[in-house]
Amino acid sequence: MPGFFALSIDSKEYKGQFLEDLFWLTFYQQHMGESYAGLATYNDGKIRIRTHRGLFRPNFSQDMGGLEGTMGVGYCGDNREPILVDSKLGEFAICFSGNIINHAELVKVYKERGHSFAWGGTDVEIIAKLIAEGDGFVDGIQKMNEKVKGSFSIAVLAHEGIYLACDPSGRWPLILGEKQGATAGTIDPIGFDNWGFSYKRDIDPGEIVLLRGSNVETKGKLEGSKSQICTFVWVYTNYPNSVFKGIPVSAVRKKLGAVLAKRDIEKGFIPDIVAPVPDSGRFCAIGYHQEFCRQINEGKINKIPEYDEVVMKYPYAGRSYPRLSQDERDLEAHIKQLRSGEKYDGKKLVICDDSIRRGTQIEKNLVPKLRALGINEIHFRVSNPDSITYCKWGKTIQKGELIATRIPSMTRRTEFLGLDSLEYPTVEELAEAIGLPLETLCVDCDLPGQQELI
Repeated sequence: MPGFFALSIDSKEYKGQFLEDLFWLTFYQQHMGESYAGLATYNDGKIRIRTHRGLFRPNFSQDMGGLEGTMGVGYCGDNREPILVDSKLGEFAICFSGNIINHAELVKVYKERGHSFAWGGTDVEIIAKLIAEGDGFVDGIQKMNEKVKGSFSIAVLAHEGIYLACDPSGRWPLILGEKQGATAGTIDPIGFDNWGFSYKRDIDPGEIVLLRGSNVETKGKLEGSKSQICTFVWVYTNYPNSVFKGIPVSAVRKKLGAVLAKRDIEKGFIPDIVAPVPDSGRFCAIGYHQEFCRQINEGKINKIPEYDEVVMKYPYAGRSYPRLSQDERDLEAHIKQLRSGEKYDGKKLVICDDSIRRGTQIEKNLVPKLRALGINEIHFRVSNPDSITYCKWGKTIQKGELIATRIPSMTRRTEFLGLDSLEYPTVEELAEAIGLPLETLCVDCDLPGQQELI
């Protein structure tokens, strides 16, 4: 899921540096995607746009000239965005995060009308064409919502302001922030504190807002499905210090670790060591260890595991999850995971991670490194429920790649991965850890048959 950041200032009240704020708050979206980065700004009646392939900071640190302005959007993700469109509504730049399920159908419709596609018919180009057919931007966004099937969050930089909207399910975050003379919107607000922004509110499911100067104004509403918030936001997607719906991501991950620890304690299983898969499993492992500490302090148990880090992450390696091919993902995982220089002969290890999708990195890379440390038993604890169907709302994994569909039997899967045990929380335990009713959450990837229902 790509990330974007939008910034609008009132030049009379604003005391900051526009390009500095735009640069760094876009940089903090980098964990959402690494393939492309882009900026678009508005100044004196003109929108200027610049995009690069690769990481945001090295590409833009010396390439911000000519982008001064009073409004801007920045993007980190899988496509070359923002794109600039000239239409009957005037010129506008647009960023998109999500997935349009009926993409092929819409492309066919436009081609039959004689349209061509400058960017290969990507989702953002389809969205832009649909919006441009409206009588205004709000009308265009509403009409676009009526024609697309899928989930989306968008930022539209127009001459009159920046429109932000998410689909009626509110599946992914879109969060507003503010500081003196400025207002902002973003997918992940992790850098707000560092640059003087404070949290304002979440954009409601289906809400269309306009950022203009330092003001935020609700301009319309999108009709459609009920709230279905993606639980992967708390488990994986957003950074650990992120807060969505008032719920800290790190707190949810620790609660899920505690759930798994309680289950082991009830079974009478106490490992020698608990460790994270860095960095994704860190807060799950912390929560797991904290639950043992709580129970020993209450006198319920007489032994706790030692918290340790048996695998280290090399900080200059890239992320493996968004890589295009399985070979690339496996190579990146192998590069970034370094086993400890210590020995753990005969130890029972619980190692925690946020999720298991394909499982190849565990089997081919992680388990052999752990066995080489002398570890006798490897018990894997996962903070996300078993992902048993692929997600049609996102673009992170393809049908048939999930280990749960290839090896449905938990016993055979555990053996295939080279583990001694494997545990997941239930969807009910996940909802309880988040603190929202299960019926308001999207757990389609954790329930059987959901891909046929979408």
